Amino acid sequence: MKGTKFVLLNKNGNVTNKKFAFDGNIEDLLIKVTRMKMPCKPIKLYSYILDSFRIDIWGFINGKAGQENTHDLPPNAKCYHTEYMKSDTDLLFGDLFALKYKGSDLIDFEINEYSEIYTKLFGGFEDIGETDNEDSEDEEPTQDDLDFLVDDLSELSTDSEWVIEDDPESDEESDEESDEELECDLKDDE
Repeated sequence: MKGTKFVLLNKNGNVTNKKFAFDGNIEDLLIKVTRMKMPCKPIKLYSYILDSFRIDIWGFINGKAGQENTHDLPPNAKCYHTEYMKSDTDLLFGDLFALKYKGSDLIDFEINEYSEIYTKLFGGFEDIGETDNEDSEDEEPTQDDLDFLVDDLSELSTDSEWVIEDDPESDEESDEESDEELECDLKDDE
């Protein structure tokens, strides 16, 4: 099938490539591509203007609960509707469609290109695996670490040396004695 590839941003967050033969009526073509029944035709929502091309995002602003699109769009897009002015926070429904244009010509748009552009539009992402070479949880402890640790098991002897008191009155008496000692200490300081 001859046609133009575009990127489909599925409502569940998955990204796929689709191809269609463009005949001039983009809304009808996008309706055929989506498998969801939506209450209206898709509309042009946002544009991202890049070096020598532009990415248009088409989608739906109305839908039912459960039809929300979970794909995170990059911020700072040119917006086409006064109610939808923040591409990174607006609530959209159904599938979204990313189309690539060079001038007024619709051109092929591959998923790997979308991924690179997506990262660029978000300002890049830091690869956590390549951060500073700080101490890792997987490293073996040094001798200083081992010297610092107390071996609790070697300090414990038998259970018979442990005395457990269950008498709550003795606790109250010791608390009262402590209070009296504090009062006396305070009076002595004066």
